Amino acid sequence: MSTAMKSKAPAAAESWSNWLEQLDQLQEERAEITGLAEARQRMEGAQRRIQHLCDKAWNNHLTPGDLDRDAVRGDEAARNVRAVVRGENGDYDAAAAHLLEILRRAMQSSDWGIQSEERRAVVTYLMTNLRDAVTALEQARDEVAGLEQARGEVDQRLEALEAKAPKASASSLAALRKERDAAAAERDRIAKTLGNMTADDSPLALAKEAEKDAQDRLDEAEALLAMGEAAADDVKAAKSEADKARKALEQKQADHRSQEAARRGMSRKLEQADSRLETLSRAYHQALGRMRHADLAALEGEMVAEIERIAQQRLQALAEIYADLEEAEPGSSYGPARLEVTLPYLHYHREADLLNRDGLMISAYGREE
Repeated sequence: MSTAMKSKAPAAAESWSNWLEQLDQLQEERAEITGLAEARQRMEGAQRRIQHLCDKAWNNHLTPGDLDRDAVRGDEAARNVRAVVRGENGDYDAAAAHLLEILRRAMQSSDWGIQSEERRAVVTYLMTNLRDAVTALEQARDEVAGLEQARGEVDQRLEALEAKAPKASASSLAALRKERDAAAAERDRIAKTLGNMTADDSPLALAKEAEKDAQDRLDEAEALLAMGEAAADDVKAAKSEADKARKALEQKQADHRSQEAARRGMSRKLEQADSRLETLSRAYHQALGRMRHADLAALEGEMVAEIERIAQQRLQALAEIYADLEEAEPGSSYGPARLEVTLPYLHYHREADLLNRDGLMISAYGREE
């Protein structure tokens, strides 16, 4: 690898890695803005509640006033209530406010006390439930607006970040690929090393067993000495063996701790290598995708334009030949100089939908619709 490529690979990798880190942070921030769907459901539920109450008021003869008559006479507030009842995109807030005003006036009228108990119950029911529904609608609407604003702000920052993506070129892509492959090789080397560091507890287990056996023999020798059935030298020998076994166990325990620490350290290095490889792979795929999407868009435009240009030239020549032959052979017909082209699936062309569906129909005079 040239010196220029060696220096460019880390630079490209760092540039893309930093950009991806910012992208991940923003996407995570957006993902944490939750509850929008639930808030919208609560808002829609409050609107349905207002619609239901408007319907009950409209169709109940005990409701004060005559909403239907008012709507027929052109009262805009009553017409809006009717629109809400019919689900015709009426203004829920205005409908609820109009009904609440009617109900308020009824409850404050001088003859409220002599109204029938049934009418007072209907008015009170509508008043209480409409107030609750309006409050619920206002709260849900405020919550929706707040969450939408928060998401909108993050989306704007995401859009700005997308515009600042590192340039994806053939050279930067090659540099990223080199860096990714090097990271993959390093990751595999660490994984192989860790695999060779297989945990083996058998030496420690044997040392523990030997230490226990030596201690048991020492205990037995001391017991026999106390009973006068063993000599002091036997105890001394057993004690020496027990000390050796204890020191051997301590050494095996130290070795085991060292091996475990080495394995933990290597495991952490493997995690770091995995993380770096994942980041570089994502960076490479991002750069590859962006560059090739741009290439695809350019090629689609060039291909369609080239097909039209070449086809029209050849069809003009064909049309002239057809005309001359038909003149030379009275009564003959060589048909129209026309070419129908079925294109591969287009993704970015400005007329992709039309061309994917109908293809290209070209005559000597250009494209035919």
